[in-house]
Amino acid sequence: MSDEFSIDIDKALENAKNTDHIGFDNPKPTGLESVKQAVNNCINLAGLDKKLMGDIADGEWSVYHTSNSVGRQSQKIVIEYNITEKTNVES
Repeated sequence: MSDEFSIDIDKALENAKNTDHIGFDNPKPTGLESVKQAVNNCINLAGLDKKLMGDIADGEWSVYHTSNSVGRQSQKIVIEYNITEKTNVES
């Protein structure tokens, strides 16, 4: 039998973890990028307020790396939306 069509299955599976089906590098999105994409996908989702989801998508996004006194570490994604500036009005 010809080796022309033989492949190394282990190598192919390892490559599939990092590339798409046609061989291009396909890195996984970060947590922040994943949440942004999920919110953008929800803007036109039935049952949700389209304007509210748009406001959230247009908000300010931040990622914080946290740790506490007992060694617990985590990442926190914060979305601020409908941000208004408070103005001082003198009477």
